[in-house]
Amino acid sequence: MVEKEIIEKDFEFLRDKVLAVLIFGSSVGGEGRDVDICIVAPEGFDVREVFRNIDIVGKGYDVWVFEELPLYMKMEVIDNHEIVFAKDELELYEYFYYFRKLWKDQEKRSRLSKDELKRILSR
Repeated sequence: MVEKEIIEKDFEFLRDKVLAVLIFGSSVGGEGRDVDICIVAPEGFDVREVFRNIDIVGKGYDVWVFEELPLYMKMEVIDNHEIVFAKDELELYEYFYYFRKLWKDQEKRSRLSKDELKRILSR
């Protein structure tokens, strides 16, 4: 796996443009073949900028933009990540709080049995 310092150097050009750059998934434990990178950019971000500046295939990076992920993957990032760098760590975790609340609501609904769901919908 690529060392965190190398990842930080490769993504340095984003430091003032995004809220954070994270490593997530199996990459956190150093187990994965590639390195899962998540760019957190609440203000919006053009991922093509990464492809123009970094040889992601050669480096073995799998780059994701947090805001474009489905909710279940956002939760994977939130629950299992390592910060490469963050503009403001407190702001990052406050931003994640909203998605935790969304997931909590959705998770409860997704665990309902078929009968419970029928009962709720028939009211």
